[in-house]
Amino acid sequence: MEKKRHVKKRIVALIVAGVFVLIVGFTALGLFIGYRLCDAHAYVWTPSYRKLPEEELRELFFKELKTDEDYKILFDQTGLTQIGIERALLRGERGWQRVKEIQGSYFRPREVDSEEFAPFICTDHINDLSKEIYLEKGDILITSSTHFSGFRIGHSGVIIDPYSQTPVFQSNAVGVANGFDKVEFGFTDRINFMVLRIKPEAFGAESVLDEVYLKCIDDATDFIVNELKDGEYFPLTGVFSDKNKCKKTSCSHIIWYGFKHFDDKNGGARNIDLDPDGGLLVTPRNISDSPLVELVQTFGFDPEKLYE
Repeated sequence: MEKKRHVKKRIVALIVAGVFVLIVGFTALGLFIGYRLCDAHAYVWTPSYRKLPEEELRELFFKELKTDEDYKILFDQTGLTQIGIERALLRGERGWQRVKEIQGSYFRPREVDSEEFAPFICTDHINDLSKEIYLEKGDILITSSTHFSGFRIGHSGVIIDPYSQTPVFQSNAVGVANGFDKVEFGFTDRINFMVLRIKPEAFGAESVLDEVYLKCIDDATDFIVNELKDGEYFPLTGVFSDKNKCKKTSCSHIIWYGFKHFDDKNGGARNIDLDPDGGLLVTPRNISDSPLVELVQTFGFDPEKLYE
């Protein structure tokens, strides 16, 4: 009788172990299939319509009174919204040269180079750099180029000093302190990126030139660096820890946390919450979907869909 019970226990243990192995195996297979499918479909979106000749684009760029249709054509040709175009116009001829370069980059086909840096995690790079518009303090950079299995988890950073060689503050690797980097190390070297800025009305301002807006951007970016420069990277910040505390952080969390909490010392009246779904995690896509941000530039994303 004792021997039968022992045999039965062994059979149950073997069944449990077998089921566990099957679950792990099927999970790994699913992750692998998702990874390969996502990898196979990595691409840089480029326009299929006519590229305007340089003289036509120049005439439209320098046109004094532009219509909404003019700005739409400029967007279709460059990925620059009215905000991006106006940043270039402030630089005159130098700005035109940048826009011309951006148009060339926008239309140029790219090869994709996928780099696996952890199991089932990959970043999709391009073989030559794209070109960004003039960046400003507080701008947010987003890319969907990093994927875990079939999920495009993306990456993000925030501009602290646009005149620095390393203007982007970001959190991007386990064991590496949050810090500054070049735009071409994480964004313009990827299959896509977008530049966003916080809308003036989010701060109760009428324009980006208002003192209120400029002060809030200064305070928020200073807060991000001072509070989060020593943060530890953890991709699941918010799942196993309180996302309103900053001992653990991630690329999108530092942006969300900075704008959410920079005004706490004044009672938190601003309360700029860039996570529209209010979930545990804050992702780059959450930030790009926020109604509190507006698009400055897009590259490599389908402009009809952006981060989908």
